[in-house]
Amino acid sequence: MLRRALHLSRMLRAERRKPEGLQIDQNEALRKLVRHASLHVPFYRELYARHGVDVDAFRGIEDLSRLPIVDKRSLRAAGEQVLAEDRPPQLVPILTSGSTGEPYQFCIDRQHDQWRKAQYLRPYLSNGRGLHHKVLRLTAFPSSRRPWLSSLGMLREWQLDCAAEPQRILARWRELRPSVLQGYPSSLLAFAHHCLEQGARLDPAPRLVFTDSEMLRPDVRDVLERAFGTAPIDIFGTYETDNIAYQCAERGGYHVALDSVMLEIVRDGQAVAEGEEGELVATVLTNHTHPFIRYRLGDIGRFATTGCRCGRTFPLLEVISGRADDMIEFADGTRRTPLNVLGRLDGFAPLVRHYQLHQLAVDRFELWIVPSPDYTPEAAGQILRALEDPLQHAAITLRVVDAAPRDPSGKLRSFICAMKARTRA
Repeated sequence: MLRRALHLSRMLRAERRKPEGLQIDQNEALRKLVRHASLHVPFYRELYARHGVDVDAFRGIEDLSRLPIVDKRSLRAAGEQVLAEDRPPQLVPILTSGSTGEPYQFCIDRQHDQWRKAQYLRPYLSNGRGLHHKVLRLTAFPSSRRPWLSSLGMLREWQLDCAAEPQRILARWRELRPSVLQGYPSSLLAFAHHCLEQGARLDPAPRLVFTDSEMLRPDVRDVLERAFGTAPIDIFGTYETDNIAYQCAERGGYHVALDSVMLEIVRDGQAVAEGEEGELVATVLTNHTHPFIRYRLGDIGRFATTGCRCGRTFPLLEVISGRADDMIEFADGTRRTPLNVLGRLDGFAPLVRHYQLHQLAVDRFELWIVPSPDYTPEAAGQILRALEDPLQHAAITLRVVDAAPRDPSGKLRSFICAMKARTRA
């Protein structure tokens, strides 16, 4: 616990360090990681040899594009070959959520485990959550276990199933009287709609609302702010990397944690030009037991070309617009992020509790909607017309449903590409 506290103190100071010093430390950590992996991790040793990488000549960030990109499938296929030969005997297993249908278990050492737990806490404490604040968190895998510090009035968090009935969440809030509300955007959206429709206010009103694990759309942000009285602060992370980018009170871009990760935006393995959109590739700097070096996250985004007014010196990731393997494909061969299409539905937020676009073919879609009480049949035509141009006048069928399907992780996606699944069938 002491080690975690020291890590956390260092992380909070790092947010406002001079960029030059941060880059020097990041470069040194990267060189150390790559050299260790090439010497002690069979998977990377063989991978770099096969690609002709001269690790002794590796200079750091400027040579990063010379290293091959890896993904979850290649690491899973490697089995124990991806673990360091000099790893300590006691390891901590981590199981990813499997939100893409591919759950993955890996192991880390206890030292990195303390770092990642501090890394998890940083975005919340950095944005105003106090150690003494009570938190109600909606999650797919709620746990009744509480950290021992909670007995001292610190890090007090209660968890509820993200699919819990809104009435139950409201009752739990009124019972616990917490200060912070946290959860998936889709779960908080369903709860927010209930509060707005029933005229129910959270008492006490939350001081802070945090979202994570799913893409936070602008329409969802607006509904949450109307229901809870404060705009949510969104956090981006994965099980493999933990929280690596997060918004601040300005609620603009996502501050990238340079002390924990090297984040690239690439296209065809090479860095994109400044301000351009591409695929996110991460290198976790402190995990030497099970390294993730140039690891494909499956999400797309772009870096901002300006800094943030909050004073943090971490660079800004301007937009995270969905998974790279969940892009809309059109008959002319072009691909587009769903965010650019579904953004046309922002104006229908009061009428729709949730929507989910399913692509069945390059020219055929189904839009599933969970209606609010204000929804009318006339709105169906307006919704379909709003999607005509961005979907290139493909055939669109609207289905009104009681609920949209969740991923195994409990997350609720706004776009599902069903073409590959149908092809395999």
